[in-house]
Amino acid sequence: MVAIMVALMFVGFVLLDAVLQKIEAWRALPTVPRPVPKTRPALAMPQVGSFPWAVPQGVFLSEGHAWFKPDPSGEVRVGADALVAHALGGLEKVVFPKTGDVVRKGQPLFYLVHEGNVLTVSSSVTGRVVATNSALGDRPELVARDPYGAGWVCRIVSAYLDDGSGRMRLADKAAFWLECEFDRFCEFISSHIAPDLALGMTSLDGGLPEIGALTQLDDSTWSAFEAEFLRIT
Repeated sequence: MVAIMVALMFVGFVLLDAVLQKIEAWRALPTVPRPVPKTRPALAMPQVGSFPWAVPQGVFLSEGHAWFKPDPSGEVRVGADALVAHALGGLEKVVFPKTGDVVRKGQPLFYLVHEGNVLTVSSSVTGRVVATNSALGDRPELVARDPYGAGWVCRIVSAYLDDGSGRMRLADKAAFWLECEFDRFCEFISSHIAPDLALGMTSLDGGLPEIGALTQLDDSTWSAFEAEFLRIT
């Protein structure tokens, strides 16, 4: 009986020693770091509406929705602003001023043509036309797609830029004014479309006029838009 007890104790010691050796062996294994899950890039929040409020640095907006940007050479680059771009959505033709012509603030500078309808954009500065954007001959739609960049229309050597009336807007002032003008454009479109056409001419996000809304309206509405938004007094 004693011999059996001794034998069992011996077996127990052997088993315990084996377990301890396994534990020590596991502890001795090199630690493998757990893979860190990759963080997905944050999704950009969609903008409310499609209208671009931001005005690039150095760009001035005038009451007639023409913009200009002076450069150190004394010239200014001129085009139509983002409200005109949104209203048209695309173009068939740009009618340029002639190089060498002298233009005065408030006088017609260039014309935007779509399916026989024409918008007259008045000059926001006084000066002499020294260049036109030849790229618009083949791609007039750039005026609407990239109004402050590749869609510029002409360059003018200006006699003066601002008459002190406060109607030239820059930076935050320009962006705020443009937002207010777009609200006014929403009201304009609503007042010139029949109720049964309204759904097809507005976007789903709040009923804002869709890009190119003006091109779906008749000649009289084009004339009214020009008189209300593009004239410089």
